[in-house]
Amino acid sequence: MKGKYVLVLLFVMLLAACGQVEPKKETKKVEETVNEVKETIGVTVIQKKHKEKKLQESEAKLVIDILNKAEKQEITGSFGEPEYEIQISRDGKKETYYAWLRGEDRRGWVQYKKAMYMLNEKDTEKLLDIFPNVSEQKEDEMQVSPLTEVTKKDLQITAFHIKTGDQNVNYTVRYTISQSLYNKLVKEQEYYLQLNFPEKVQKLIGAKESEMILGEKVKEGYKQYELHATVPIKSASESQLKSLETYYESYDLKILNSKKEKIGVFQNIIQIVKDYGEKMNFQR
Repeated sequence: MKGKYVLVLLFVMLLAACGQVEPKKETKKVEETVNEVKETIGVTVIQKKHKEKKLQESEAKLVIDILNKAEKQEITGSFGEPEYEIQISRDGKKETYYAWLRGEDRRGWVQYKKAMYMLNEKDTEKLLDIFPNVSEQKEDEMQVSPLTEVTKKDLQITAFHIKTGDQNVNYTVRYTISQSLYNKLVKEQEYYLQLNFPEKVQKLIGAKESEMILGEKVKEGYKQYELHATVPIKSASESQLKSLETYYESYDLKILNSKKEKIGVFQNIIQIVKDYGEKMNFQR
């Protein structure tokens, strides 16, 4: 009887040992399968049918994550010819996406089959950093003259906003530039913007003008840019801050080159914005 008990105990121990070994084999099999899946995913990006780039594993993963986050949108009309074709290969199957990444609002669009998806600004910028970029400058744009003057022919102020905070004033100026000015700013690399304050505001702020602020770098063919200026106020009551938010008259915008030399002044910018708005309404 005692011998039978020992045999049963040994049998139970063997079963337990087998149970411990078996999951390890399962885990290894799963890991191998995952590795196989990773190896079969490839992403190739083609820019307008003439430049092709096969992405590295880290780049491919980032692109797939971004595409998965894109928000589906119902739109009418067409964006025209896509800038990029994105080919994703998974286990021998190929998915094709089309992308438009250089809209003026900085948000890209992706088409998969017949559905359209919108990307946020940060994800659009990440894709532009990864994707190939072939310059398509025309011959007449290759010869760029020096940046000596900026006039209303080359720069249009489209919006002007004033918002006060805790003992400071926040200014936002939106502007659109011409192709000619774009080409010059690409060559110039740096330019500066400066707000001149009206007399009424100078008394509260204690300064005649803002600091010279480095202009937003022109890139990707974009024509619309913004100036953000924060100006501190030493001491102002709540009513004084409120009055600053509602007073828009007689602000001027100064443009300076990379040497901080003045190359243009736009006077009473709120009137320029109003004229622009009236022109847009008339065209509509």
